[in-house]
Amino acid sequence: MPYGYEEWPKLSLESFKLGKELNIRSVKVGSIKYDFEPSSVVITGMGGSGIVGDIVRDSLLGSNIIVHKDFSIPKWVDSRSLVVAVSYSGETFETICSALDALRRGIPVVGVTTGGRLASELEGRGAPVVKVPKAIAPRFGLPNLLYAVLGVLSHYLSIPDINESISLQDDALRSESPGRLAYFMKDHVPMIFAPIGLQAVAYRFKNDLNENAKTPAVVAIVPEADHNDIVAVMLKHPVKYIIIRGRTDDVHDYLMRAVEEVVKNYSSDVEVVELKGSSRLSQEVYGSMLLGLVSIKLAELYGIDPVRTDPINTLKEKIRGINCPLN
Repeated sequence: MPYGYEEWPKLSLESFKLGKELNIRSVKVGSIKYDFEPSSVVITGMGGSGIVGDIVRDSLLGSNIIVHKDFSIPKWVDSRSLVVAVSYSGETFETICSALDALRRGIPVVGVTTGGRLASELEGRGAPVVKVPKAIAPRFGLPNLLYAVLGVLSHYLSIPDINESISLQDDALRSESPGRLAYFMKDHVPMIFAPIGLQAVAYRFKNDLNENAKTPAVVAIVPEADHNDIVAVMLKHPVKYIIIRGRTDDVHDYLMRAVEEVVKNYSSDVEVVELKGSSRLSQEVYGSMLLGLVSIKLAELYGIDPVRTDPINTLKEKIRGINCPLN
């Protein structure tokens, strides 16, 4: 399997160990202490790194996890919170700005990265950094970043058993669904319905479709989508509908079955993706790998290179040299 997907199980275990073995509670940066129980955890990152926060938020239901994707940390965040700055390359401008903003305000920060400026800026100030193995591109390094963050958070929060989430990756690798779903979606815009408790899978799929297959995608999160997005099925558009179903709770499971029924009443262009796993972490990791493979198959059908992201590179060049905005 190209692009390193076959390495995900091994990298997941190794990266979790890296985060767990970080001696974080002994760290002190000036007056900033890490030996405390955070009132909230703010995970900041962008793109393939930012989706890590979305998966952690969904997986650690009941914990106060805030995902923030911008240049600075919200003003209400203070030293009672923990900021986890995630950047695969270590060069993500928004994430570097957020991390420095937090430290400037006396908020403890942990970096998760392969290196780069984020690592050097944090290490230069004495802040802890977990350096993970490299992949072909940030989105292909999802297990490296995700499991390292879970390892870091295991010092503070109760983490679901990761073993199932790792073993199910082999199921996704063996699945025949990616090829079938890629053919189903070809030359159409996918509209992805998912329940709010598993929304990270839908956004990860959208991101992979954007970057790997160079195709637009629409995400519709239930129950909000029941009040707007679902009306779009009334007209025939060049759209294929993907419905992501998993185990959340009785109400949301019922809503997703109802959405499936309504969409199928209007269109035959519908595919349902069933997520495996007993925990939200397992379901989201399984879904992220399975649907990531769909995006690779779709790129192959379009005859394009999944790795190239020229517009992102052009945009980064245009914003190079600007200063971090102060909160």
